[in-house]
Amino acid sequence: MKISQFALTSGLAVILLSGCSVTPVALTPDEIQQGSAADMSAMFENQEPVTGPITLYEAIARAVKYNLDHRLKMMEDALAQKQLDLVRYDQLPELTAQAGYYSRDNFSGGTSISLLTGDVSLEPSTSQEKQITDVSGVLVWNVLDFGVSYVRAQQQSKEVLITEERRRKVVQNIVQDVRYAYWRAVSAQHLLDNMDDLLNRTYAALKDSRQLESLRLQAPIQSLSYQKALLEIIQDMWFYRRDLATAKTELAALMNLKPGTPYTVVDPSGDEPLPSPDHFGSLDTLEQQALLNRPELMEERYQEQISTLEVKKAMIEMLPGLEFNVGSLYNSNFLLFENSWTEAGASISWNLFQIFSGPANKRVAETQVELDKARRLALSMAVITQVHLAHQRYQIALSDFEVTQDLVSVEERIQKHVEAEQKAAVENELAVIQSMASSLVAQMQNDLGYAEVQNSIGRILNSVGVDPLPGVSIDQDVSTLAAIIEQQLTRKSL
Repeated sequence: MKISQFALTSGLAVILLSGCSVTPVALTPDEIQQGSAADMSAMFENQEPVTGPITLYEAIARAVKYNLDHRLKMMEDALAQKQLDLVRYDQLPELTAQAGYYSRDNFSGGTSISLLTGDVSLEPSTSQEKQITDVSGVLVWNVLDFGVSYVRAQQQSKEVLITEERRRKVVQNIVQDVRYAYWRAVSAQHLLDNMDDLLNRTYAALKDSRQLESLRLQAPIQSLSYQKALLEIIQDMWFYRRDLATAKTELAALMNLKPGTPYTVVDPSGDEPLPSPDHFGSLDTLEQQALLNRPELMEERYQEQISTLEVKKAMIEMLPGLEFNVGSLYNSNFLLFENSWTEAGASISWNLFQIFSGPANKRVAETQVELDKARRLALSMAVITQVHLAHQRYQIALSDFEVTQDLVSVEERIQKHVEAEQKAAVENELAVIQSMASSLVAQMQNDLGYAEVQNSIGRILNSVGVDPLPGVSIDQDVSTLAAIIEQQLTRKSL
């Protein structure tokens, strides 16, 4: 009988285990296609449409509001906050509710024998029914666990602040990237049409030259030299055009516009004079602001506090654990004298190995604190260096831009003289095309020089840690965010 019951139980176990086996199932093409369509829709949903030319600060607002990298950091920030809420529950006592049912096919009973004579002293008896239901609710509070959980909650609260600083850094980097991409897009909007016109004119001149060569109306070496010069101009134009053609696509990606979305950018380059290097304040002031505001330094400060709390946690874990419990229980067994009762107790426990490992853990935590301090000091030195480099690069960019402005003026005057002196002869067409190409290259260098000046301004703001949206929710509309960002980024006092 016992053997057959064992065989039956074993057979049921084998059937259950075989039913729980799992085999990998690949996604079907239809599932992949549906998922891709859903992803494409999710990437660009709930965005304000582009209804007119985009200003610099609207571009920054769109990037901050819709950029997927920023969205990711915001979700990480929200996850850290939820993890903090979860850790807080660890400080509460454990409240365990339990209910169970017990059944057997015969009574559980027994007898006893005398230890002196070995004779049976009682007839077989039982104090337990065949079927029993029990219910209990027990509240347990461990003082040591509470102390450790409290420290962990403090550490997690610092982790929340760290994720917020990382999000701030992402926003600051986005602002700098958008600023540079925006001015390159302005340059592309200035020059691409003119480049295309010049390319068309050059291709036409090349076609005419090849026809003259085929009709033998010019000496071969003269025609080939002329064609070589034209092809070199075409090659240069395509080289510069390739750099500009991607500018608006890069800006669209930062603003999270769907690739291919048509838009134009506003060119405010002539509206306001460029600020002088002293506009942002003295280097001493910029250094102080950077040490106060940079998200990386704030992150290191919070990390040092986490390590300090780790020292405290190591000390708490060396203490004995004191546990209190109180509970209410019920058992349906009618043979019991009392079917429900309340119990309470207290106990103390101490892991003696902590006497040896605890001090070592404490020393490791203290070393980590010192390491965090050293890392913060090294980072502070790097931040100050970045401030000085950003300030110097801005001065260099301003000087270089002044030279490119003069060069553009000279090239434009040269082009006018060449066009005025143009004659019907084919060879003079080359001089005009070369002059136009030189003028376009100078204009592009001028525009890119202005973009570099703006990028240098962005570097100064980034090195100081200027927050474009201090404490402002991005749930507002784009125009409101753009106004706030413009106010923050154009104020004289950083």
